[in-house]
Amino acid sequence: MTTHDRLDCLKCPALCCRMAGYVRVSREDIRRLAKHLDMTVPAFEARHIVEVTRKGEKRIKEGYKTCQFLDEQHRCSVYEARPHDCRGYVCWNQPDETVYRYAVFLQTGVAKLREREEAEK
Repeated sequence: MTTHDRLDCLKCPALCCRMAGYVRVSREDIRRLAKHLDMTVPAFEARHIVEVTRKGEKRIKEGYKTCQFLDEQHRCSVYEARPHDCRGYVCWNQPDETVYRYAVFLQTGVAKLREREEAEK
């Protein structure tokens, strides 16, 4: 796994929340999110758990679908209470570089990308 330079997350259209796979939630995550949303744990689970795996893991985001907690400004609406999976995710330090490379593309102007391409020739 390659570690790349950090990106400015505020310049990104939340690719991690739109593309980066599943978000697993622990019991602690569920309690924290339910409290943040002023809900009971059973009410939170009924409304926000989108999948339970055969192993019993609960998820609030499926595969490459957009996270249900991403707001219209591309910000996490539950940021203060976000799950452990989200707290630990950084696109520049992942085995799959798809999200990182796309974020770099979006954060780098076309002129700079063309300059890099010419320099690599």
